[in-house]
Amino acid sequence: MAMKITEPFTISGVGDLIIMRPSSQFDDPAFQSAIKLIKDADVGFGNFETNVSDMIHFTGPMNGFMGDKGVPADVKKMGFTIVNRANNHLFDSGQEGMYATNDLLDQAGVVYAGSGRNLEDARAAHFLEIPKGRIGLVSMTTLGFNPPAYFAASYRYGNTGGRPGLNGVDLTRYQVVSPEQLEMLRKVRDAVYERRTEYSNPVPPLKDDPPGTLQLFGEWYKAGDKPGDYSYVMNPDDLREILRSIRNGKEYSDFMILSMHTHDLHAALTRQHFSEYPPDFLIDLAHKAIDTGADVFMGSGVHVLRGIEVYKGKPIFYGLGEFFRQMDWTVTSADHVADGMTDAEAAQFWDQSGLQLPINYESVITQSQFNHGQLQQIRLYPIVGGQEGPISRRGIPRLAQPDVARSILERLQTLSKPFGTTISIQGSVGVIQVTQGASTGNSR
Repeated sequence: MAMKITEPFTISGVGDLIIMRPSSQFDDPAFQSAIKLIKDADVGFGNFETNVSDMIHFTGPMNGFMGDKGVPADVKKMGFTIVNRANNHLFDSGQEGMYATNDLLDQAGVVYAGSGRNLEDARAAHFLEIPKGRIGLVSMTTLGFNPPAYFAASYRYGNTGGRPGLNGVDLTRYQVVSPEQLEMLRKVRDAVYERRTEYSNPVPPLKDDPPGTLQLFGEWYKAGDKPGDYSYVMNPDDLREILRSIRNGKEYSDFMILSMHTHDLHAALTRQHFSEYPPDFLIDLAHKAIDTGADVFMGSGVHVLRGIEVYKGKPIFYGLGEFFRQMDWTVTSADHVADGMTDAEAAQFWDQSGLQLPINYESVITQSQFNHGQLQQIRLYPIVGGQEGPISRRGIPRLAQPDVARSILERLQTLSKPFGTTISIQGSVGVIQVTQGASTGNSR
């Protein structure tokens, strides 16, 4: 289960690649400096959230994040060699869009994991061959809120081929309330259920809930000391099979990546897509993945940064925000932009969606540096995506100017502190120096 690459090795990781058109030719120095950090690494990783096709000849439904057929070769040119495909935009353009995208990634030589013709394919580790060894990747996303359960692939049974889709983890979500509030809810539920005898086909009588929990009209509640928080339980079958994929992948690789895309909140009091602290299941999953053999955990999904943990000498990135963010270029964008609208008016239109705030365009490029099979240092390079526009250049990542870079790194310091992680700021770069055998492990 040890990392088998003993010479110096660097993996550069970013969040979402919502990229609709080839961009590597853009000669902005701050952009070229950003992608050089990907190119110079041994491995470049990101969450490929775009669907791509030969749009002139594509015969499937065309919706949402559909980009140009040249994008996969372009991201390979930028240094991205292995990507996650398990995310909530997988079926924007139906199964046809998923297949077209995967085919073009194959043609470009970009390895992907997390989606496939059935669950065996989507859940299995996929591999990238590089001069220093073999890189494995298992990718997944959560099911329920976003994406819905029908995005999940299914296993083959007998001569039934299985359903195409993604590698999903089903969750049961509990709303945390105080013990007193839980008892109040129990009284409400019991009083309502007393009326069940008035109906000729009543629902079954109530069963005893597990201690400290309650189900009320399809929602689960749990007693705890932080009312308003959420608590989650992963489907044990999904968890078991995913951990098995990680272990199998590690046995056949020299370095193992685990990627999770999730939009799930840690609390009901946080705006959707702006949850800066990871939910409890994500911390548990990251730890279990590393215990099983993963060498790095890459998180994405929420549109903001989350904290960083070093667990048993391995890096955990709970949320990396977005690298490319060309959300204004969706297939349906033209439906919302009136003729004659200025760039400023169009920008204001998107800002009102609640997902075009400056914080959504701020992220980092991570460089995890290993030597002798051990993590030595993590370097963090803040980026901005040009939220101010114009739309033609909005969402293209650039290295942040010093004042913005410091602001991003200071926020990441705060978010990482609960995990015992110390980030020093050296100019416009964040640095996590790792002591051999160190494990922060101090979660919220």
